[in-house]
Amino acid sequence: MELTDIIEKRRSIRDFRDIPIPNETLEKILNYALLAPSGRNAKPVDLIVLKDKETITKVMNARTNNFGFLKTAPVCIVVTADEESSTWCADASIVASYIQLLAVNYGLGSCWGQVHGRYFNDKSVEEEIKRILSIPENFRVLSIVSLGYANEEKAPHTLNEVNKSKIHYDHW
Repeated sequence: MELTDIIEKRRSIRDFRDIPIPNETLEKILNYALLAPSGRNAKPVDLIVLKDKETITKVMNARTNNFGFLKTAPVCIVVTADEESSTWCADASIVASYIQLLAVNYGLGSCWGQVHGRYFNDKSVEEEIKRILSIPENFRVLSIVSLGYANEEKAPHTLNEVNKSKIHYDHW
């Protein structure tokens, strides 16, 4: 599949079929995602793979108003990065984006759930997830990406959706 086709087909999938993802497929997604570029090639990103439904439910409840899409996902990937890297947020975003594109390449759907900077009931969602998953203090949690076989159909994006006024040449 061409990269442009993958980009067009990547949609936020919030409902998944009850089919496990083969370990070989998951390993390929994880390994290729970690080949993503990073500032000064620091590679500050660590991934936590969640398969245990009880753990996924605990994480889901950290932000119940927006994490419902994790409920049917057979796998959730928590994207973290060492905050000692000045580019941790950008680096983690690139890895999370790679995960989503790789998911399409392997016939899976995904959805990005933002963690960094989010609050629920006046509590930091990031701090709650760090507590639940025993994430080291110097690591930040950017997002959670759900993965699975889609239980919903969405039309691919097209270039007609692009707002061309967002593209500037040589100056604003």
